[in-house]
Amino acid sequence: MKTTRQAFTHLSSIALTVGTLSACGGGAGNSSPDPQTSDTDNAVTINATAGGRGASANDPANKYTYFNLTTNAVVELTDAEAETSSDWHIGFKRTNVKLNSGVSGPANVKGAVADAQNEFYDNNGDPNNSVFLNANAASALVAFDAVTGTDGLSFVEDRNIPYIKGDGSSEGWWLYAGPPTHAVSANPDRWWLIKSAAANSYAKFNVSNIVQASRNITLDLFIQGASESVFSNSVTQWTAAIGAAGGSKCFDIDTVAEVDCTTAASDWDIKVEAAGQSWNIWTNGGVSGSGNGGAFGSFDATSIVNYTSGTVTVSGTGIRRMYGQDSAGGLFKDNTWYAYSLEGNNKLWPNYRVYAIDTGTDQYKLQILSFYDDAGVSGMIKIRYESL
Repeated sequence: MKTTRQAFTHLSSIALTVGTLSACGGGAGNSSPDPQTSDTDNAVTINATAGGRGASANDPANKYTYFNLTTNAVVELTDAEAETSSDWHIGFKRTNVKLNSGVSGPANVKGAVADAQNEFYDNNGDPNNSVFLNANAASALVAFDAVTGTDGLSFVEDRNIPYIKGDGSSEGWWLYAGPPTHAVSANPDRWWLIKSAAANSYAKFNVSNIVQASRNITLDLFIQGASESVFSNSVTQWTAAIGAAGGSKCFDIDTVAEVDCTTAASDWDIKVEAAGQSWNIWTNGGVSGSGNGGAFGSFDATSIVNYTSGTVTVSGTGIRRMYGQDSAGGLFKDNTWYAYSLEGNNKLWPNYRVYAIDTGTDQYKLQILSFYDDAGVSGMIKIRYESL
């Protein structure tokens, strides 16, 4: 097995491009060249632009870019081909990262966090701006080099993950009390925006109540219809009576009514689900449905009042609506690699977490260094990795 950097001494920010770059560059914004990549020796840049911001679902470039860690090369695959291929280890699409395992592919590639870089966050889990803004690839090399093995790490495979976070923490839509009660309750302080399956109507919502025993979940929605430009000031309250046995319920914001999730598969806009100990909210898009729905957030009760529309930029902030979709993932969703808009400019900033990747035959450590190339084009993921 290779050690240290012997596999990459010939590399210097190699651009591995797939498809055609969109002129707009996409995603979190085309800012000035990224100042955080001062040390990118032995780094690889992967074109994960997915066709650029707003690329249509039919755009051939709107796909993951698949990479083989052993061969240090992009594997030319469509998303459909990747589902049955063992030739790739890790895939990149905009901010999304997936591994070839579980719901993502037939291989047995798993990942773990080797260094969580906890100093990038405060005690509440919020980004520590001063740490993020003063870090760079050179300073993060210390953490990367410090990882020399995988003993004691917990490896996970990929699963489907909702964009709307629900994990029992203060950042999610439900709260978990822990022992001795193990009670689950609503977190009405967390808000999201959602886009309909038809991508022409919107809503902002929170979860205002949960009855754990009967699995009843109440959402307060403020809807912006297809012919409207702002959210309604009147709340639409929907209680999804899932039942103690678990299951799912769906709601259509266009008809302002609960609908059958199966017969209205192309029309539902938001789905609530309770299965075993799992509680999820899904939108109709990505891995969750055939629509073009998505979600944006989260926001606290103070900041959500600034969002009066699902489409109009927030006055004075420059913040654009970036609706994300439910997607396959695991390690990189549970332990994100970036913080967003620390300076109010839609920019992504890496936290330089060090991840361990086990392909089933080899193990690697990997660090994401940047989301931008030197021209400021977003979705150009720069990574460094080494064999362990």
